Amino acid sequence: PTTVFPYSDYVKALRLMTAGQHQGKLVLKAPEVSVSPDFPIADTRPFLDPDATYLVTGGFGGFGLRVLPYLVAAGARHLTLMDRDPKRRRSADWVLRQVNADRYDGGVDIDIVYGDVSKEDDVRHCVEQVKKPLKGVFHLAGTLDDRLLADTSAESVTRVFAPKANGALHLHHATRSLALDHFVMFSSISASFGNFGQINYSAANAFLDGLVAWRRRQGLPGLSYSIAAVAEVGMAARNRHLLRMMRAVGTPPVSSVSAIRNLDYALRSSAVKDHLMTILFTRPPWTFNSPDYMRTGRLMNNQDAFEIDTGSQLTVETVVAHIAEKVAELCGHEEGDVEELLASFGLTSISVAELGTFIQTEYNHQVSALELMTTASCLSLARAIVHRQEDGDESATETDEGTVGDASQWVERQARRVPSAFANAFEDHFPNRSDIESSQVTAHRL
Repeated sequence: PTTVFPYSDYVKALRLMTAGQHQGKLVLKAPEVSVSPDFPIADTRPFLDPDATYLVTGGFGGFGLRVLPYLVAAGARHLTLMDRDPKRRRSADWVLRQVNADRYDGGVDIDIVYGDVSKEDDVRHCVEQVKKPLKGVFHLAGTLDDRLLADTSAESVTRVFAPKANGALHLHHATRSLALDHFVMFSSISASFGNFGQINYSAANAFLDGLVAWRRRQGLPGLSYSIAAVAEVGMAARNRHLLRMMRAVGTPPVSSVSAIRNLDYALRSSAVKDHLMTILFTRPPWTFNSPDYMRTGRLMNNQDAFEIDTGSQLTVETVVAHIAEKVAELCGHEEGDVEELLASFGLTSISVAELGTFIQTEYNHQVSALELMTTASCLSLARAIVHRQEDGDESATETDEGTVGDASQWVERQARRVPSAFANAFEDHFPNRSDIESSQVTAHRL
């Protein structure tokens, strides 16, 4: 006998095979050409309109000069670049050499319009100058003015917001009535995770993210592409101190090749998603013992946190539901109680390994395969994740008061957190010695 699955159900076919519950052959059937599949397909064909114009701001920057050749390779043949500094004397011929225009049939037209994206009149003038219908906007312009929060001034915020946030708003106003295919804002991961000394830059990029989300709600195209520091080119590449800081916190710079590839994916699937991040984690510090875990770590390790509001706090109920859903997916049926041993669900060794990896990835909690195959249940795993108790403690009946007591004892057992290497000294918060002494006395009393 032969059992046929569509490509979109390949996971079910694999699970059936690993469980040894099938007879004969399992076949994956390719969809009809006219049917839109429910899974991603790699497509390298040009998709930008060769008869349209694409406006690029910040195209003369390090990463901008990597984006321009990509746009040409993706099908663009008419590019308009805004240049706020005519003294650089970068001509259209110079740009054509950078994008290797001679490789493409029909040639590539480059128009350079002098103007500042932070000035609305300049943006409107640039949009009016395009020779072909404008179908896309790519906003890469930006500047840095890194400062600590105490040193951040209104002038610093204005300087950073002008090209990034104000420029994005001017582009939105100038093109809102046009039938654009793409409105791409190049944002930064600092808008979501923050970067040391870049509160103004983080806020400016957060504005871009919000603008794109608002456009999508209005039925307008929009994509916010958040990138980590690019290693070879760009503003961050010229700041070695910043690169060292990012490596120290476990988010090293990414390559421009990786960033461009992810941009290509985002543009081809932008009809579905309005935000994409390119970021690499090597040693993420977001464990349960980290002060930043509830702010960032749980969001990275538990994707359901983006969809389910648990009050920024893990609860036994939500974790049990999450694990039970995964167990039902692995074993193929939803019958069973959360207190029932997982061994009774008929999990295979492969399923047990996948469940262990799932728990490690989603909740940063390690559990042995032996425990999963013998004594573990959905409820015991959830309690261990939330309360970090031993299995023996978890099996006891808990009252509300007992739960509070156990939680307080667990907190007391935790090792003292090591202060961040970048944290201010205690005295920095109290310039006056009398304030320090009084605060220490108060803290001691507490």
